[in-house]
Amino acid sequence: MPKSLLPLAFALLLTGAVHAASRYAGEFLGLGAGARSAALGSAYVALADDATAGYWNAAGLSALSSRQVHLTHAEHFSGLIQRDFVAIARPGRLLHGMALSLVRMGIDDIHFTELPDPLQPPSPDNRPRIASTEQSADYALYLSGSRRLGARLSLGLSAKAIYRQVASINAYGFGLDLGVSYQLSHQIALAANVRDITTTPIVWNTDSTDRIQPALLLGVAYAIPIAGGQTTALLATRSGGDTATADIPLNAGLEYRHHYITLRAGLDEGRQSLGLGFTPHRNLDLDLAYLQHDALEATYQLSASLRF
Repeated sequence: MPKSLLPLAFALLLTGAVHAASRYAGEFLGLGAGARSAALGSAYVALADDATAGYWNAAGLSALSSRQVHLTHAEHFSGLIQRDFVAIARPGRLLHGMALSLVRMGIDDIHFTELPDPLQPPSPDNRPRIASTEQSADYALYLSGSRRLGARLSLGLSAKAIYRQVASINAYGFGLDLGVSYQLSHQIALAANVRDITTTPIVWNTDSTDRIQPALLLGVAYAIPIAGGQTTALLATRSGGDTATADIPLNAGLEYRHHYITLRAGLDEGRQSLGLGFTPHRNLDLDLAYLQHDALEATYQLSASLRF
């Protein structure tokens, strides 16, 4: 495919603005949140205990011990897709953890073309020309809360409002995610998150409606001290959703933290990921992730998390 057509192809694929792409109506919500989770192969559902938990598994918000602000910027496929994630989280009493999160994904410079003579087929004298340059933008706002039910079990709920736009076409949606986490032992955590548990509708101003099908994420985290640091191994899988296949997707991650430096590696359904974390201050974490792609150029993500 010519590189000039890639933005338009991605806009159609990721927004579901036409019926042929409606199967992928929820794809932009499945690209993750946070460079740490990306470097760990998106096997994060059982480890999420920070401000990104509103996205990954709201039950993890019960582990918050302080207020947090999180920022992520991602350049997918060498900047073809721009993605940002912002979250504010805090511990509480009635709800032991709360978070407000915003996801934005945008594609710029989408060329819409037309023929000089639309009644005639394309030819050397009737070549397509650029009629307008548009952009695509998708937003999802998460309001999340969690509560501990005993010393080991936590439940969480995320309500999300969705707005999508391609040129003059736009849509609204609303959905719910339900999460649970269980601390099996001091070293082992189990978790599950049901995304779009009510089958999220996306209502377009073209009088069409897409629906994001429910998806189940399962995960386990195993943490042990090694060589003066902390090592965490992660496994996760997903079933259901809009792009379900006969194969069971598998995500895996490995993290080694030693004082101020953290090394990470992962597999996201067969695609490799690497990451580096740095803690220049006890209340500040900086994370970088690299994600491999078989057909397109690599993705880079940068995150900053501040505790106060």
